[in-house]
Amino acid sequence: MKNKKEYLKNKFIEFQVKIAELTTTLAQQQEQAANREKELFRTLIEIVDAFDHLDETIAAKEPSFDKTTKSLVKNMRSIQKKLKRLLSGNNIIKIEFPDNKASIQNCKIVETRPGADLENETILLVVKPGYINQVSKQVLRKAEVITVLND
Repeated sequence: MKNKKEYLKNKFIEFQVKIAELTTTLAQQQEQAANREKELFRTLIEIVDAFDHLDETIAAKEPSFDKTTKSLVKNMRSIQKKLKRLLSGNNIIKIEFPDNKASIQNCKIVETRPGADLENETILLVVKPGYINQVSKQVLRKAEVITVLND
């Protein structure tokens, strides 16, 4: 009877250790998966930026395009829309600034300019849009902005 109790006690301790190890492993795997997902979204954001830049370049020259080129541009814009839908479908949206003020949590100030009739930190121009996960409120990329800085 004593041996059986000792055996069961050891098995119980063994199971507890195993549960603790599995819990730790699971937490590490979840963190790794979240980091991979965040990195994937950052890469997709860079691709969207490239499409946006390409679209701006094309827009200036579009009136002179032939039928084939216009078809290629249409296909490119279709891919661009699909990428944006993919991001928004995963709750990744552009950071908006309803009060037009830069905040350290959402912005990286790349340049400042004087603006006599404007308050400091007022956004003059968004150079590169920022993106945030709408659900977790985690900033994936800060917006790069030009703001007002008065002496």
